[in-house]
Amino acid sequence: MTSTPAANTAVLSLGSNLGDRLWALHLAGDLLQRKGDLIMTSASSVYETPPLGVGPENGPFLNQVLIARTQLSPAKVLVICRQVEEKLGRRRERPGQPRSIDIDLITCGSHILHNDNLQLPHPRYRERRFVLVPLKEAWPDFHDPHDGSTVDQLLEQCPDTSVLLRLIEDEAPR
Repeated sequence: MTSTPAANTAVLSLGSNLGDRLWALHLAGDLLQRKGDLIMTSASSVYETPPLGVGPENGPFLNQVLIARTQLSPAKVLVICRQVEEKLGRRRERPGQPRSIDIDLITCGSHILHNDNLQLPHPRYRERRFVLVPLKEAWPDFHDPHDGSTVDQLLEQCPDTSVLLRLIEDEAPR
């Protein structure tokens, strides 16, 4: 008898700093949900954040965290994220360039992976307030699958001191 694998909880971090940023977040969330294999269970507010680790030509980002349940493997979740990015015009010509949408898979269940295509947990999420602040809102009981750190502990240790501005609730994609 074969058992069905337990559903994973995927943490997705969305960001946009090119074009109609809010529309891009709305549409990306809708497209991710339409795939059917990702069931959104929670969404943070949308936050405007300064560009981090890229040049000033990038301008401010809008960021949001989505929490989804899925039976898919992390690799398949990543494929869906890349398909949505491509559909919304994301080009990967050079690192740090402005982008219509960026979707990072932060964690997927308790998976810990380190290969050429995917690293879980995301290798830099602990250093990014634009991930941790919305993550705390969307999933306050989050624990890092690698070491069990709570999102509060991660925020206390985060070296990023950026100021995040939360958009008005009515404007935030759900």
